[in-house]
Amino acid sequence: MAVKITGSTGGWNCDFPRRQYMSPLFSAILLLLGLCLANAINFTTVYEWDKYDFVWPSGVNTSNEQIKWNVYFEYMAVFEERLFLSLEPFRGIPATLVWFPISGTSTAPPKLAPFPSWELHKKDNCDSIQAAKGMETDRDGRLWVLDQGSRNCSSKIWIFNLLNNDTTVRVHQFPDAVVSPSFDKRSLRDIVLDKTPDDNLAYLVDSKSENIIVYSRKTNKSWLVKTPGRKWVSLALSPIREERQLYLGKSGYKELYSASVTDCELKNEGRSAAVKLIGEWSYQPYRMLIDSSNVLYAAFFNQNYLCKWNISEPFREQRIHEVGEQDTDWPFTFALDTNGIFWMTERNDTGDWTKPRHKLLMAAVGARSYQFGTSTDLSLRG
Repeated sequence: MAVKITGSTGGWNCDFPRRQYMSPLFSAILLLLGLCLANAINFTTVYEWDKYDFVWPSGVNTSNEQIKWNVYFEYMAVFEERLFLSLEPFRGIPATLVWFPISGTSTAPPKLAPFPSWELHKKDNCDSIQAAKGMETDRDGRLWVLDQGSRNCSSKIWIFNLLNNDTTVRVHQFPDAVVSPSFDKRSLRDIVLDKTPDDNLAYLVDSKSENIIVYSRKTNKSWLVKTPGRKWVSLALSPIREERQLYLGKSGYKELYSASVTDCELKNEGRSAAVKLIGEWSYQPYRMLIDSSNVLYAAFFNQNYLCKWNISEPFREQRIHEVGEQDTDWPFTFALDTNGIFWMTERNDTGDWTKPRHKLLMAAVGARSYQFGTSTDLSLRG
């Protein structure tokens, strides 16, 4: 016979044999709570916001309060002491790629600064960023950003040098044969980076296309790898090792698949990728990330929790963070820095104004991103 503990354990259901419950009550409660929360990550709140404001240029009217309520974070990247975020391009949002510092002693929540400048956020100017989506920083200090474009502007990859005054070092416009020129027929999502001995490759997904998109920085070319019958909404890349895998979340479904990136299929235009079913999540993931210790983290549409799975083991979903009702389809976004810190934003749209609508949280997880291999020595920078 089992005892079921719920509620006070943060939403996890934990079943234990009754014989574990027969010790003194206080000791039993401590034991049960400890076992239930064994997989939990202990986050610390860094900032809280009720609404956001921007670092506006001089002379701009900043009285439009509706803009400050319409900020929805989508994707995140971290480099040194800066945190970068893409914003849902709701009407009135002045910039969809922003940053703020994560160092210093101020406890006041920071304002959102456009990246790299206001000049690069002109609406319907196709030489500007129109709708930033997935992003990633690489080990050489570059920020890679997917730009969905607009009805008048094509989609692109932007690459910035964060170590040289945030200069733009590359803008790649996707050919029509790779990403549809029709705004209604494309939906760029996330991006991961694969540094090979002679190139820097990016893998990305378009949730309206039955393909994986590959981009080569060396040749400045992009191409499609076919996945007939399957569209993807999220992806994650395993750490550097011999049999490196690209993990893919199927659009509209709970299934998790993988494809080998060491095979020539992804490296050559016009091929079809052999994708393998790994398992099934509890819900559809919109964001996934793998750390240097082989742990895959996932967040799910309309769900108030995060899960993890160690990709070295048989597929098993484990909840690591759970909050109360959020009432939003995209409640979290997250990224890892080079010091083993997991950064995450949390959104609350329940209408309970006694609680902050937005939080920035951090937790030490002892591992860096997938780009640093499987070493757990955080003193290594190469």
